[in-house]
Amino acid sequence: MEDVEDVEEEPDVRQMFLDWLTAHLRTVEVVGTKPTPWCTEWWLHPEVVARFTALWHASMQASASVQDGDAGATSSWWINHWDRHAAVIFDKSNGPFRDCDTTDGHLSRRRDKYAAVVPLTLPPGNVTL
Repeated sequence: MEDVEDVEEEPDVRQMFLDWLTAHLRTVEVVGTKPTPWCTEWWLHPEVVARFTALWHASMQASASVQDGDAGATSSWWINHWDRHAAVIFDKSNGPFRDCDTTDGHLSRRRDKYAAVVPLTLPPGNVTL
């Protein structure tokens, strides 16, 4: 039987992610203001969650590369990861937050908030997948 002192607690990955995201957004973007689209319930946007998660993983990888002597890893992360994802996430016309409002809430500009974006039926048999 293991001693209680020998058992390490699993890190709370969700909290680590949120801490990274909050600190990062605080330093690079002014979210929640009119020119920058934002949804206070950003986690309800699967695309945003996927993009922020990918950015977080790439950021950790870049940090490890810097520690291994790759001085350009951080710059590469900014150019090849953050700039490209941020351009999509915060796009006022086509980005995932285009139907949200920081005051009125998640999908407040959309008529049908529950309409499926992706069809839930299979394509016809003659469609090659």
